[in-house]
Amino acid sequence: MKKRVLIYHTGGTFGMALGDTLAAQKQSPHFLEDLLQRVPELPSLAKIELRILCNIDSSDANQKLWCLLANAIQEDWNDFDGFVIIHGTDTMAFSATALAFILQGLTKSIVFTGSQRPISAMRSDARVNIIDAVELATRGIPEVMVCFDSEIHRATRVTKYSNEHLYAFKSYNAPVIGSLGVNFKIKRKILNSIIPFAKRHMPVVNTNSNSNIASLLCVPGVMPSDSFIESLLNSIEGLIVQGFGSGNLPVTEKNWLNLCQKALLKKIPVVMSTQCESGAVSLDLYENGRIFSDLGVISALDMTFEAASVKLMIMLGRKISFEKRHEFFATPLAFECTPVSKNKEDIGTRK
Repeated sequence: MKKRVLIYHTGGTFGMALGDTLAAQKQSPHFLEDLLQRVPELPSLAKIELRILCNIDSSDANQKLWCLLANAIQEDWNDFDGFVIIHGTDTMAFSATALAFILQGLTKSIVFTGSQRPISAMRSDARVNIIDAVELATRGIPEVMVCFDSEIHRATRVTKYSNEHLYAFKSYNAPVIGSLGVNFKIKRKILNSIIPFAKRHMPVVNTNSNSNIASLLCVPGVMPSDSFIESLLNSIEGLIVQGFGSGNLPVTEKNWLNLCQKALLKKIPVVMSTQCESGAVSLDLYENGRIFSDLGVISALDMTFEAASVKLMIMLGRKISFEKRHEFFATPLAFECTPVSKNKEDIGTRK
């Protein structure tokens, strides 16, 4: 018996040629008909239905979209065996990570995909991506994943790597779940569990988040002024800083130190991320990092910037007490980081 897969369309490059049709109506028949004409293999993989939730540039994706997706999946949960989400690539990692945090206790596959070129374009990657995503959605892997260029990434571990190559995504600090080529290969040791289709309880949906955060990237010689610090801390509830290397900031000039001190006095959590593509934040590795660790700055460990940012929003939205925020951030919710006990042993050398 064929599995039933529901495709949600949210916009992005994938369906750009259908923009006028999608803008003119919020129903899916024409889009689905066009999709099946261009990708006639899909019905052989699963019984396909399609819903157009929105048609936006993914740079406009936000918490409203995440809630819309989570609530739609919950509403349609009992009628389908798996779900595919067509999403623009620019913020796909943020949205996929958010759903992995929001949907707790998954027993079915939720697969994000999209394309670097529209499905109507010559040399488009859309066709193979949607085929791979639909097939993956039938396999019962109980996670949110990103399927792109025949690789399967954990949602909370992936980041956009390129805006011109077809291999647009990479997982720097974690291996991919699998790949799709001549054969469908799943690295089952990576997966926490494979839950049989018979055990299909509905996931718990917790959409609480607070997007009132700011992100600052440290540049050598560029210091936040006193007036900037004052204005910033009067308007935000959380801060993520992209430091150098393993999480270092300048200390000769006291501006960054003052920023973090004043934030923490106001009980505004400060998360230290890194500008490096791979590797982990380790605040106890160097003196400059230890200074900020002693203040109470939270380490992003080996999380992607996307995962650390969304997790900060989730932490604020769930009103985790200030005293428990270090523990919350260090505890994996959806495989987004290596547990602290293992992190100290081997994360520094992981590729």
